[in-house]
Amino acid sequence: AGGGRAALRACGVHNVCRLLSRRAHGFYARDAGVAHRKNLGLLRRIMCQESTKFKNVWTTHSASPIAYERGRIYMDNYQCCITSIAQQPRLIYQKSKCAKSEKIEDALLLECPLGEMLPSPSDYKASLIVLTVQNWLLRLSADSGEVLEKVYLAGSCCKFFRYLSWDTPQEVMIVKSAQNKLPAAARQAGIQQTVLFYLAVFQVLPLSFIGMLEINKKIFGNSVTDVAVSNGILIVMYSMGLVRLYNFKAILEQFMEQPFDLGQEFNWNGQVGVVGKYPFGLPCNIKITDTPPLLFEASSLENAFQIGGYPWHYIITPNKKKHKGVFHICSLKDNALAKNGIQDMKCCSLEPDWIYFHPDMSGRIIHVGPNLIKVLKLKEVKNHADQMEIA
Repeated sequence: AGGGRAALRACGVHNVCRLLSRRAHGFYARDAGVAHRKNLGLLRRIMCQESTKFKNVWTTHSASPIAYERGRIYMDNYQCCITSIAQQPRLIYQKSKCAKSEKIEDALLLECPLGEMLPSPSDYKASLIVLTVQNWLLRLSADSGEVLEKVYLAGSCCKFFRYLSWDTPQEVMIVKSAQNKLPAAARQAGIQQTVLFYLAVFQVLPLSFIGMLEINKKIFGNSVTDVAVSNGILIVMYSMGLVRLYNFKAILEQFMEQPFDLGQEFNWNGQVGVVGKYPFGLPCNIKITDTPPLLFEASSLENAFQIGGYPWHYIITPNKKKHKGVFHICSLKDNALAKNGIQDMKCCSLEPDWIYFHPDMSGRIIHVGPNLIKVLKLKEVKNHADQMEIA
């Protein structure tokens, strides 16, 4: 049997039916990522064989942006949902046209975590978290568009929440405000705006409020242009191309004044209301009173900055316009440039090239140009275990 398997591996299995059968019997389940890789291999074989013919089965047009999430096509500002998995796309639901005040600003798809007991049967099905222009956070059924939960975000502190993102995918979600700007009359009167952004933090499925904090000039500096949160790291970007990283989890723990639950009645700092209900919204219960310890900083053109690979590396573009399109891959530990760590396609095109760490944490790096895709690997230099190279 062992010899047969070796022979099979040596000659390779090219028949799609044989590959599907082997997948069903769990042949690819012994190594992380193998099943996904085999699935992509199957797809490539089916699509690239010369006998395959493609025909247009469906066409649509939309005046507003079209969004796609896991086999679902969303149109008309998420009012219309179409499945793309069926042999021919079909309508899942069509909601009535909403008022401008109910316009959706951003959305995230939630999927049930494995092996966890959840409080409601609806939690076990996929749902869509959406953020409306009037600062409502809604959880909608992905199958019907029905509203399952409603949370009002904007209390007295903030009126313009606009962006949804993951801190930890499918676990911790960040709701970010638009940048706070004073009216022209207030600026002319000499009033200073110190709070730039608000971040509301939620645990999802079941949806629960962790806390809200402000990004203040007095703490992080006057030249802050944007902030983001990813994998427990607070990323603060500055106008001069500087990027600074802070431990977001430590900030939540150190500066939390008082925890609150959704639906809880509160009387705090002169405010009386119910958490997540109109008109009170959410309390700003995380007050950063001192600059948190800096984990790392780097200077990069247009604040372009990524972390990935193992051991950890980062990708930046040197902070000069002449270096646009040039990427440096450096060690997070000591800022050392990896061997062959300068990647430059030297492409002359209106479309700029772009680069990112592959999300499967394999250490691979994908570099995409207008007519070329490079798959790069971060690995140890032979006979130099402390030095890394890009191959």
